[in-house]
Amino acid sequence: MPTDTLRPSPIDEHPVVLRRYRIPTPSIAQFYALLVRCLSLRTGAMVYARSRVGKTYAILFLESLLASQRPALPILRMRCQHKRMATETAFFSALLTMARHKASSGRDPTQLRHRLTQRLLEIADQSRSSDILVFLDEAQHLGSSEFEWLRDIHDELELEGVRLVTMLVGQPSLRARKSIFQRDGEEQIVARFMTEELPFHGVRSAHECSACLQGYDQGEYPENSGWTHTRFFFPRAWDAGMRLAAEGSALWDAFDDAHKRAQLVGELELPMEFFTRAVQHILYQYAPRDATGFAFSRAIWDEGVDVSGYVRARK
Repeated sequence: MPTDTLRPSPIDEHPVVLRRYRIPTPSIAQFYALLVRCLSLRTGAMVYARSRVGKTYAILFLESLLASQRPALPILRMRCQHKRMATETAFFSALLTMARHKASSGRDPTQLRHRLTQRLLEIADQSRSSDILVFLDEAQHLGSSEFEWLRDIHDELELEGVRLVTMLVGQPSLRARKSIFQRDGEEQIVARFMTEELPFHGVRSAHECSACLQGYDQGEYPENSGWTHTRFFFPRAWDAGMRLAAEGSALWDAFDDAHKRAQLVGELELPMEFFTRAVQHILYQYAPRDATGFAFSRAIWDEGVDVSGYVRARK
C-alpha cells in the first residue's frame, strides 16, 4: 500500500508544510510559567533576548495556548515601532488599533486617551474579566514618555477594577532601561511593568533540541486524531518505533558543526526560525522514503541545516 494512502489528508495541506504550527521550547515553558505568575500577582514583566532568537514566535505560541486554557482572558498584542520623537496622539492611536477600535485616529490626545480607556473597559466587561493581558513586542523602542502615558492608562483602569498585565518583550536594552528608571527614582514604572524579568534563549543544547523535536512526536493534525506530525510524514517508520526526539544530538551536532565551520561569533544559540526550517525540509523531502527501516543519517541533518539558511543569515 502506498504511504500516501495511509495519511488522513494530503501532505501539502499539513500545517508543518504550510508553516502554520507552533512547537514548544524550554524557553517558552519558562515564559509561560512567568506569565502564570504575573497573572496571579497581577503585575507586569519584561522578557528580553537578542534579535531573531524567537521572541515573537513565543508570543504567538503563548497567545494560542492561553486562548485554549484561559478563554475568558482578553489578550492584546502590539509591535512597538522605532520613532525619532514620541507623541501622545501617535501612541494612543497605536494602542487603539491594538484594541481594534473603529476610530483609532485623531488629533486630540485627551480624547484618544479617553477613547482607549473606554475601549479597554469594554473589552474587560465583554469578557467578564478583571485582567487584560498585553504583549508589547519590540518594547525596547518605547521611550520614557510612552511609559508614563502607559502608566496613566494602567492607573485609570485600576480605578475601575481592571488590571492591565503587561509583558514587555524586546532586546537586552530593556534591562538597561529598567536600571535607568531605578536610578532616576521612577519606581512607579518599574513596579507596574518591570517587577519580573526573564532572559529568553534559543535552543542551546542537544537536550533542548530533543525537547523541541518531541513537539513533533506529540503535536497532532488533525487535532486529537492520533496522527502526530512525525507519524504523518513517516507512518511506517513511526509504527516501527522511529521518533524525532531521538535525533536531538544529531541535529544539534549538525548545527553546531556548521556554526563552527563558518567561524560564527559566540556559542550556538539556535533561533526557532532556523530550527523549524531544517525540520520542515527534512520531513517534507524525505517523506517519500518512508519505510519500516527508515533512519535519519547525519548527511540528512546536514542538508536540513544548510537549507535552513542559518549560516547565511548570521554571516
